[in-house]
Amino acid sequence: MTEQIGILVKNLDNDLQRYSNRQAKKLGITQVQMSIIDFLYRNEDYRELYQTDVEREFNIQKSSATALLQGMEKKALIVRSPSQKDSRFKIILLTAQARQSAGQIRDFYDQTEAALRKVLGAHTPDFIHQLQQLHNYLENQLTN
Repeated sequence: MTEQIGILVKNLDNDLQRYSNRQAKKLGITQVQMSIIDFLYRNEDYRELYQTDVEREFNIQKSSATALLQGMEKKALIVRSPSQKDSRFKIILLTAQARQSAGQIRDFYDQTEAALRKVLGAHTPDFIHQLQQLHNYLENQLTN
């Protein structure tokens, strides 16, 4: 029997999540919190970031993003304050506590990316293209 693509992708995702979770535990946060800190850290200098940006980046529903961000506020990892551009919206800002870990988190993700690219070698661009094709196909299926 041939390998099933969906199962392989799911197993790879599980392995990446477990690997990231191991690093997150060292920092006293969850893997999802680590990912959100990294997203905010990489983008905060370029634009104001809102809950909708987190929803879009992580492909999650509004209720999930709300719960995640509230948990991060309780742990003093982020604060939300009114936007100076539009006071109806609240921007998400990293706290000093989260910012202390952000560099380590970025280094971890950079090292992981480099290791994965090394394993794939010259096949990396094709592999990425094929993953994007699968993602686009399934995204289309969800909108139809």
